Amino acid sequence: MTQTESSTHNYAVVVAGGSGTRLWPMSRKKLPKQIQKLISDKTLIEETVDRLSGLVPYENIYVSTTSNYAEKIHSVLPKVPKENVVVEPVARGTTAAFALFSEVIYRRDPQATIISLASDHAVSEIEVFQDSVQAAYDFIAQNPTSIGLIGIKPTKPDTGLGYIKVDKVIQDSPLVYSVEKFVEKPSLNVAEKYVASGEYFWNAAYYCFKAETLIRAYEEADKEILDNIRAFLASGEQADFEKVPVKPHEIELINANKFPLAVVASDFVWSDIGNWGTLHDILADVESNKNIVATGAELVDVDSKNCMIVVEDKNKLVATVGLDNIVVVDTKDVLLVLDKNHTQDIKSVLKDIEQRGLDKYL
Repeated sequence: MTQTESSTHNYAVVVAGGSGTRLWPMSRKKLPKQIQKLISDKTLIEETVDRLSGLVPYENIYVSTTSNYAEKIHSVLPKVPKENVVVEPVARGTTAAFALFSEVIYRRDPQATIISLASDHAVSEIEVFQDSVQAAYDFIAQNPTSIGLIGIKPTKPDTGLGYIKVDKVIQDSPLVYSVEKFVEKPSLNVAEKYVASGEYFWNAAYYCFKAETLIRAYEEADKEILDNIRAFLASGEQADFEKVPVKPHEIELINANKFPLAVVASDFVWSDIGNWGTLHDILADVESNKNIVATGAELVDVDSKNCMIVVEDKNKLVATVGLDNIVVVDTKDVLLVLDKNHTQDIKSVLKDIEQRGLDKYL
């Protein structure tokens, strides 16, 4: 895919401020999952940047993160200019992050069109992915007051993902829909109905918009968002950034009547590596033994199935017998044994650890 004259105004922002708590204890506050090599010999954030190759020049690739991860990101992404890492002094939610990087890029290029991408997803069929991103850029070029989303055609009912219900077709080729509503993490029964209906797409949280449009939309939603972002950029003071209102969702606070939401329909192979069950499914697809996936240590197993064993110490021998649907994660200071049916309950474990004052394990 070659770059055109218009693509000089196309930017990509890799959003990398989260701590990835659902992959604890491998993913920690000090070393979150996006800066770890979980599915290949590259970190997840390197994989994300690499799949933009040929679509967006490195000088137009930005990373949005917090101060505690900035230096590590510089070290793993040497081709991304250091000044393109937009750093929040503290985490204030995704709305604050989007407002900050949009304002930074707009000041560089008032004509900028931005695609935002999560830093911790697994994507194959890279050409199809790039075609979808280009379709989003092209749609926004023709509809500059819209906010575009890339929706993934679901391949199975998944209760851990968000869904977008589409409404009317607003463009035939590539296919683009208007948005009816968002739904977060439905029950299995509801998710099955969503997949069967053909009216729902997985929400990949990939958004495409003119920087100017998102700034205007945020200004109209809550003037304090951009006022405090601009105060922070002028002063560099954390106190100014901490005045940015915390909003529940980066897109849903926008007035969709004035700034219409549109879904670019996509079908590349995609996974949000949001928990141990998902990571097991991804690695099982590339392992010869799909019954049990082991990384790190030497494994001896008798009659186990549908399990994942992750061991940090490569000199350790692990033996398993008769396990079913279990994840075992062994780090230098934490051992996790988890039923895959309870992957979402990691947050309860972390809450208990925090309440006990055991922060060194978080």
